[in-house]
Amino acid sequence: MYNNIACGQFESKRVVKIIKQLKWEIWKSLLTTTCGKKLECIGMTIDYKTKGKAKISIYEYIDEMLAELPSEMNGDSKTPATMHLFNVN
Repeated sequence: MYNNIACGQFESKRVVKIIKQLKWEIWKSLLTTTCGKKLECIGMTIDYKTKGKAKISIYEYIDEMLAELPSEMNGDSKTPATMHLFNVN
C-alpha cells in the first residue's frame, strides 16, 4: 500500500519531525519524501517559488496523458456521448 502526502510548511524542522513520525508509525519504509520549492506529486506540479503562494498545475500530466492516447482517438466531437446513447430498442 502506497500513499501520497503533500506537506507545505515554512519550518523545515517541523516537517522533518512529522515525516519521521509518519515513517515510523504508519508506513515504515513505504513513505518517500521530496523537498524543494517545486514538487511533483500524483500528477500535480506544486510550485512554492513565489513567497506566500502555492501554484498547482497539471499541465505536464495532461500533456503526457494525451501523448499516450491511441491515434484513433484523434478528431473532434460535438458531444462526449455517442449518437445512439438515447436510442431505445
